[in-house]
Amino acid sequence: MTYPVRIVDSTGLRAWCDAPPGELVDEYCYRKAAETGETLFCWSPSPGRSFSWICPGCGRLAGGMLGDEPVSGWEAPRWVNSGTQERPTLTPSLGCPGLPSGRCTGHWWLRDGELVPA
Repeated sequence: MTYPVRIVDSTGLRAWCDAPPGELVDEYCYRKAAETGETLFCWSPSPGRSFSWICPGCGRLAGGMLGDEPVSGWEAPRWVNSGTQERPTLTPSLGCPGLPSGRCTGHWWLRDGELVPA
């Protein structure tokens, strides 16, 4: 399944993650992604140097940094946006932070503003 990303600011990201009392934030965000068929993406206030996104596979908030060259891996990855701020295309792929531990299987390509399974 693919997920269009809705670009929001930090206020919109916090509002999306505002789970009701007694519900875990990750579970709430996962349920919202499943119900709406979309997920969120937020650029940092410093124009385009970092970003946050919600993994639709588990609802976890993740983030990354942009660089001049794409760098894969878990230690110090860097992404390049060849799309626009409104419809990003990132290289390399996005892996949920829960992927290495097996807590999530979320591994995605962000292509033209849409998360596509990798």
